[in-house]
Amino acid sequence: MSRTGVDMARSVRPSMARAVLRGLGPHAGAPGQRAERLLGEGLPVPERLHARLTAALAARGWPALLAAAERLLTDDPLLGALPGCADLAQLLDRARLVEPWFHAGHRTVRTLDGDGLTVRHVPLLGTVPGPAESLLVCAIDVLATAGPAGRTARVEIRADGAAGRPEEVLRVGAARVAGWRLHWVAPPSVVGAARPLETVRARFARDPARPWRLGETADLLGLSPRTLQRGLAEAGTSFRAELLGVRLEVAGQLTARTVLPLADVAAAAGFTDHAHLSRRFRARFGCPPSEFRRAGGH
Repeated sequence: MSRTGVDMARSVRPSMARAVLRGLGPHAGAPGQRAERLLGEGLPVPERLHARLTAALAARGWPALLAAAERLLTDDPLLGALPGCADLAQLLDRARLVEPWFHAGHRTVRTLDGDGLTVRHVPLLGTVPGPAESLLVCAIDVLATAGPAGRTARVEIRADGAAGRPEEVLRVGAARVAGWRLHWVAPPSVVGAARPLETVRARFARDPARPWRLGETADLLGLSPRTLQRGLAEAGTSFRAELLGVRLEVAGQLTARTVLPLADVAAAAGFTDHAHLSRRFRARFGCPPSEFRRAGGH
């Protein structure tokens, strides 16, 4: 406990707490008053208190969770950039970078296939997310993917060993939400990943600082350079684009999760120097890594 009596062990991003509080309005009760007081004093809202408020919001139904998610996407610059991504692949890259600041005790594992997105919601720091927390994250996914996918997804929640719509899961009072699937009737605006693309990304991620070359990489995969190029082109991408994308993802994770000097982040991710990293980072995400790191603080 701190001198203020607030459990500072783990807290949520202020914008997350405010979105839930605004959704509850006068129904927030004493827990909401405490959260409002903390926010007013510039203090973080403890994760446990936020979980109680999110459960109260979920009790008001799926539309209440969607409304809170919409407020969050509107008010927070980190999440607000998600719906404006060019396609779902870029959105998932961006989501991986910002997730550590919003879901301190848990994480999502996302798999994008041609007509849908499958998400597993799993513990990260020993805390199993409650069903209301999971459904709020799902609501964020629904709204964030609507723009890049070109339409709103149908939602299937996987809870208590079965699957159903969010409204059904809330009605039966599921004890555990394992994940969800978003499904678009029309294919989303991103080409499905071919096997060469997945393999190339995995290779780059193992050693992003390596001076990768097309011919060398093709040899490692047992392919000709032309076959590798063709496979990547069929997936709507290129060798250089994927190498840059992986390096930016690694740089973003190091920026978000560590206090390494940004020059060291640049070197570890395969950029020639801090200026090179900043230039590429700004072009992809709209801000330099220094601003990205500052925005993640409470």
